[in-house]
Amino acid sequence: MSSSILILSFILSVLEEDQAKKPKLERKDQKLANHILALLQQHEDGELEVSQESMLTNDGEEPDNDWNAASDESPNEKMFNGIDTPNVVIFGNVLVTIEQVWEAVQWFSLPSTARNGQKRRRSSNSMFNRFRFLKTDHDLKRLMNYDREGEIIPDSRAVIAFISAKLYEKTLDAIHSGCILHDSTLRTMISEIKDDFQIDSSFYGSHDWLNRWKRAHRISSRSITTFVSRKRFNDQHLLVEKMDSFVKHARKTFENYDPLRIYNLDQSGFQKEMYTQRTLTETGIQTVEVITGSATGTTHSYTVLPMLRLDGYLHPKLYVVFSEPTGSFPTNPPPCNPDNLVLRAAKGHIMGKDLMADFFESVAFTGDVADEVLFMVDSWPCWRNKEVINSVRPAHKNLETIIIPPGATGKIQPLDIGIFRQFKKMIKIITEYAQRKCPDFKPHQRDSIIKMLSQSYWQLCSPVFQEWRAYAWFAGGYTDHCPPKCKTPVERCFSDHVHGKCQLKNYE
Repeated sequence: MSSSILILSFILSVLEEDQAKKPKLERKDQKLANHILALLQQHEDGELEVSQESMLTNDGEEPDNDWNAASDESPNEKMFNGIDTPNVVIFGNVLVTIEQVWEAVQWFSLPSTARNGQKRRRSSNSMFNRFRFLKTDHDLKRLMNYDREGEIIPDSRAVIAFISAKLYEKTLDAIHSGCILHDSTLRTMISEIKDDFQIDSSFYGSHDWLNRWKRAHRISSRSITTFVSRKRFNDQHLLVEKMDSFVKHARKTFENYDPLRIYNLDQSGFQKEMYTQRTLTETGIQTVEVITGSATGTTHSYTVLPMLRLDGYLHPKLYVVFSEPTGSFPTNPPPCNPDNLVLRAAKGHIMGKDLMADFFESVAFTGDVADEVLFMVDSWPCWRNKEVINSVRPAHKNLETIIIPPGATGKIQPLDIGIFRQFKKMIKIITEYAQRKCPDFKPHQRDSIIKMLSQSYWQLCSPVFQEWRAYAWFAGGYTDHCPPKCKTPVERCFSDHVHGKCQLKNYE
């Protein structure tokens, strides 16, 4: 009897409470059976969440050679197969390089001129015999037009076909190097190809074109199902009642304060190396490996603590705690220290009362924050320690705190609702780009993290995103005014239509 059947028999006997039918399992099979039973129990209790992460794969087969990159209308057209330069035009069904066409243009014209002042031309037969791609008088008229205009514009279909071929090469290289890829990465690659080969084209890779391209080249999405156990209230209605009650209480308390004196504070753990849980790879590949800079980079974290005001203003300083073996930063060399970060080191990145006191002293009780303020915070016990807070509170500062109920922060805390997800996504996009373009880049190293944090937070604080930030308060139910619809930081900073170098002078 196979081990799988024995495991299933064991599980069934436990569920039916039939000890007599329970088979004896080997140690590794027993562990798996216990895990499955635990998952089933969590499912029964309503505490099991099933999540899926998608990856794109390729089965290693050759791409569809009948696919036409420039159009799906003529799928059997193969004239673009093996194209090795974008600088070509089409005569009939023949690809001809621009250099060959210029040679024909120059040969077509004779040194002398006719009586009407126009250039003399060689005979049709002479041109047809010397340049085999010329077949008709229409082809000769094209040469005359090129001569008159002084330029030959590459055929757009050939340009797109060339970009398609190079994109496939770059995609396979990236997949085999363990890089994480998305459609946005493919568009970035297209921009890089245009730069590398000096292609003057507005083509960027639309959503439909990329989908057709992936199908033709057997680049597809595969799903990996994982099981995540999560703690939550068994009676969801009780949590909903607590959240509604808290929001009403918070709105009532807000009436006593100017909107510029109300803040939401929250900590969030950021992995030292953050990647999206979705990538492109070859169709049919069962195991997807991604290269990381460090084995611990995706498991070790640091903590950030921002302050979001009711009007959507982010405090200009972001408090950051790194875990250091000695509990302090090295002095030779010291870490880089951007103006918009307050950097601290401890033996663990999880904050305690001492770091909380330092946060209040370094950020919350500075001149950037009003003297009379209301802080809305989560149920972290240290927030309730008024003795520690008062020990660093200046005499002219007054503080009131309201505590969000446990288990509700992900649903009604503005920083959780609107800010952290975009913040982390920006870090992921930058990390993945650096992983692909700069193999020696170490995203888990302290200075790399600090620079990415500083740049990303600086972007998030831009006045352009004021309405986006204010929406987090509206989404939590704390304000009645819905800010106008606007682009998120990721949508604006990493637009689908912008994947190349900055076109502004001195800003590349």
